[in-house]
Amino acid sequence: MNITMPRGDIRPVSFTVTQANGTDAGLEFDEIYFTVKSTFQDKSFLFQKRLGNGTITREPDGSYAFVIRPEDTDGLRVAKYVFDIELVLGSEIKQTTVGELILTNEVTFAGNEG
Repeated sequence: MNITMPRGDIRPVSFTVTQANGTDAGLEFDEIYFTVKSTFQDKSFLFQKRLGNGTITREPDGSYAFVIRPEDTDGLRVAKYVFDIELVLGSEIKQTTVGELILTNEVTFAGNEG
């Protein structure tokens, strides 16, 4: 899974958790983390979304959703970043999805709007 977006924009993201055969896993997770770093080796993250603090939500259809907001990426340079999505159930990490967040140049800046 890769996410490409202009730096400083809003990007809604949704995902479903499925079993190997593609059917809905039907699990309610204790915590979900979407964590963005410059590299896999970095100890600290650039920004994070979490189920536990409400920045990731469970939707009525069973999917999960969050929004990458302008303040998440405004201070970052145009580049490729890494992310993962960890699903926690009890003391187990059930699944981790790894991908790239690719920030591109902006065309319309906030000062050009309105």
